[in-house]
Amino acid sequence: MEKADMKKKARFLFIQPETENIGVEYLTASLRKAKYPVDLVYLPQPYNNIAFRLTKEGYQTDKEKVLTKIRAFGPDVIGFSPFTSQYAWAVEQARWIKEKYPKVTILFGGVHVNSVPEVVIENRYVDAIIVGEADRQIVKFGKNLGTDRILSTESVWIKKNGKTYRNQLAKLETDLDKLPMPDKEIFYQQIPKPLRSLSYVIMGSRGCPFACAYCSNNVYQKLYAGQRRLRFRSPENIIKELEGAKKKYQFKLVEFFDDVIAVDEERLKKLLSLYRKKIKLPFTCYLHPQLASKRIIKLLKKSNCCWLKMGVQSANEEYRKKILHRFESNEEIVRLSKWCRKYKLDFSLDHIFNLPGETEKDLVEAVRLYNKCRPTIINFGSLIYLPKTDIIEEGLKKKIINKKDVERINEGKDPVSRLANIDLFCYQYKNQKVTNISVIVLLFMLILITPEWFINFLLKKKIYRWKRQIPKPVLVTVKIISKIKAKQMYIYFSALRSTWYYWRHGRNEERKGIRIIE
Repeated sequence: MEKADMKKKARFLFIQPETENIGVEYLTASLRKAKYPVDLVYLPQPYNNIAFRLTKEGYQTDKEKVLTKIRAFGPDVIGFSPFTSQYAWAVEQARWIKEKYPKVTILFGGVHVNSVPEVVIENRYVDAIIVGEADRQIVKFGKNLGTDRILSTESVWIKKNGKTYRNQLAKLETDLDKLPMPDKEIFYQQIPKPLRSLSYVIMGSRGCPFACAYCSNNVYQKLYAGQRRLRFRSPENIIKELEGAKKKYQFKLVEFFDDVIAVDEERLKKLLSLYRKKIKLPFTCYLHPQLASKRIIKLLKKSNCCWLKMGVQSANEEYRKKILHRFESNEEIVRLSKWCRKYKLDFSLDHIFNLPGETEKDLVEAVRLYNKCRPTIINFGSLIYLPKTDIIEEGLKKKIINKKDVERINEGKDPVSRLANIDLFCYQYKNQKVTNISVIVLLFMLILITPEWFINFLLKKKIYRWKRQIPKPVLVTVKIISKIKAKQMYIYFSALRSTWYYWRHGRNEERKGIRIIE
């Protein structure tokens, strides 16, 4: 037996900004089950974003919070699981931690790592990464840390003595019921009681049957080629988690974060039958137009689904098929929308601006399609290029991005992701004589609050050719009206409440002289 087997178990500290991370919750659950000491630094940052900043010099900073936890907990491993938008921030945290605590092992995993592991492992402040799903592998990482076995642990890439060891990917877990329930408490215990969400986020499956060109599932399809990526928890296992959580946290809404909830209709029937008997709360979920039916819409409504989310992204069927790898027809989208309206099920449609090669005709056709569908809300955003997704090749072909941009994307530094509001929607068109995007944005919102004939009238008048930009106050006002009509103002109230709470909390800490002196 190696000496390392007799040592104390490695202590794991995770650092997570902005939002609850289900991936981290599963990792900490697996570590706790194996009796590893685990802790978390959760940094909500509600008042520190690109739109506005309320922080002042003297408030307790993120760095100080991390230092406090490191000193109190004494971790052997500090883990980050960043999305691409969080990667540059995570690297900066790793930098100063590594400089101050050089013996601590910095471990990265998650979506961005799975996209460009070869980039992440080369960062001088990253000691090791785990590629792919890590529920089992992080426990093996803890067990093998400090021994030569770590150099051959599946899914682990690690540096030692100037050499990088890149091990093969472990196979996916096929029976999700074998995994422990996610460790919600590690986040919930750090969220002040007044701010605890009214909703509970859960995933009843892993993987997606689709591989859209702009989505991280496009990367996972390549990463796990030859394996069955789409796997399900049993309905009983899902309900067991919800029953326990409902008693403990008393939430009022369930949010299913599965990529598509209706893949197996028989399984869905069983799940929702149990849900109606034992949970009964309103819930939201995602659905793909190709996997929907009138029966499924009726079943969702009967089971207290209060919001259905669906992606469309572009109204050009040929473009969707060839470039986005989406194969639903506009007829299917319209038909599904009619079923939702018939059974009074609120629903949203997602649209992406700045798709490479997008034309004025495509944008106008999108207005026509959504006007026919008449959703409760249109969620529109701008394309953010994610590392190694197929849409990058299209962006290069159309000269929307260049090779230098790709390098920045791989480092999580795509400048487009830092733009906001109409600037973000217009970036691809700023030097082109194309449709006035601010008018398209306005039309998207007017669809939600005006009759169908009115939108058709505006299109007939070709209002989208109007030269002047719609003033931002007008767009904000119309958006607020559309949110009120959709009964979604709680989203803004929640954000404002969080911002106010943390701002006041920071002021109180400053008055009390709570500062960390290095």
